[in-house]
Amino acid sequence: MNIRNAQTHAPLLAPRNAIATQWTAAGIARNVLAVLIGTAIVALAAQIAIPFKPVPITMQTLAVVLVGWRLGAGRSFASLAVYGALGSIGAPIFAAGSSGAGASAGFIVGFVLAAAFVGWMASRKPLEGWRALAVFGAGLAIPYVPGLIWLSMMTGMGAPLSAAVLGAGIIPFIPGDLLKLAIASSAAGAWAALGRRTR
Repeated sequence: MNIRNAQTHAPLLAPRNAIATQWTAAGIARNVLAVLIGTAIVALAAQIAIPFKPVPITMQTLAVVLVGWRLGAGRSFASLAVYGALGSIGAPIFAAGSSGAGASAGFIVGFVLAAAFVGWMASRKPLEGWRALAVFGAGLAIPYVPGLIWLSMMTGMGAPLSAAVLGAGIIPFIPGDLLKLAIASSAAGAWAALGRRTR
């Protein structure tokens, strides 16, 4: 097989498997484009929001774990880092068109870590079944660590694990996260099944 042709026809959103060897101009351009597409997907998902104070409920986290799954650790880390940087300097791409380092900033940091984690796990072994549930579940949970810490600092409601902070920053989101977990796991399982049928 011609290596140049293999790189040219590699799926844009395929998990990272040979990115380290794609240092041609075409390979670099493809990876940059994938990173920007990942950023755009999360930015669009952030606009699908249910208003809630102090942190809105959005589809961001679903997009974060799916981008991590399809782009791999490195590219998804870059996608979410770009997303966070653009929103922090004023681009209205955070939840409900917001921007800046508000009460949600800790969750944005967590998105970068969550995407990289899911991408790394997906690169080690395909995500399906119980493995998909565990990895996506962890990915959805990761943003709560820096998220609750930052929320506590910004609002003065109490310690990160106080009843007030948990009530504002995690408990209202549990039903939505369970739905997102089901969607992400189902998508990964269907993708794996499709891959087996087309081999």
